[in-house]
Amino acid sequence: MENLNSRNFFEQLEKFGTKLNQSQKERILANIQEIKTYIPKVGLFGKTGAGKSSLANALFGEKLCEISDIEACTRNPQEVILGLGENGRITLLDVPGIGESRERDEEYGALYQSILPELDLVLWLLKADERAYATDQEFYQNFVKPHMEKGKPVLFVLNQADKIAPEKEWDNDNHLPSINQQRNIENKVSSVAGVFNISTSKIIPVSASERYNLVDLVDKIVFALPDKQKVTIVKYIDKTLISERAAADVNKSAVKAVFGGVMTGAVIGFEIGGPVGAGIGGIIGGIVGWFSR
Repeated sequence: MENLNSRNFFEQLEKFGTKLNQSQKERILANIQEIKTYIPKVGLFGKTGAGKSSLANALFGEKLCEISDIEACTRNPQEVILGLGENGRITLLDVPGIGESRERDEEYGALYQSILPELDLVLWLLKADERAYATDQEFYQNFVKPHMEKGKPVLFVLNQADKIAPEKEWDNDNHLPSINQQRNIENKVSSVAGVFNISTSKIIPVSASERYNLVDLVDKIVFALPDKQKVTIVKYIDKTLISERAAADVNKSAVKAVFGGVMTGAVIGFEIGGPVGAGIGGIIGGIVGWFSR
């Protein structure tokens, strides 16, 4: 545990008035190690051509291997292990091609059933300019909705929002939709919410190629995830996409994840709340790999 700078860590905690016994220290170090070594699993669902590869690269950075590069960076055609420099790894599960044929859809249905329990987060991609979502709706109702109702974080991503009509009005200089496009995007979100019978808050219109609305998507990811999963996933996301609001929430979650099983929520709030909590959050961030703004 020396690589965690544990002595300095606990010395800093004592400066903030948080004194721990040896058993508590060992538990905290175990929590930190678990966060550092945990490999998050994110599922990208949706039809081929929805832009899963471009969104993954936009969120997690240019160092990712291509999803289509099966030979170079996958263990099987569905699982992609993404190495992120020296900072760690994240597992991306790509379920391609629904709607290709009845036989393939049956195969993918079985695949959904097997991998959904393992996933920390599901991002279901839809093409924003597409009109027919019947196949997506069927798969969602039959396979994903039951898990979502049990608490599985699922977000619908309307990708390629820059293709929404009138496409020619897209503001290329500022990477933003025109007033007419924005109105149509909002109508599309309402329409998709009706089709899938979900809240509009679960639907995020983006354009990965234009980097439009990715900050809002990351905000939704942050606030949808439990504490440990939040810290382990968000530490790999492009930091330019993390808002101040999301960063503050991740810091709080890091503190709770590190002290989980050692101190109750009430004690944590009392001992390390407010400015003290922010300071300790910064210390924890440096250890687990999440750096506060």
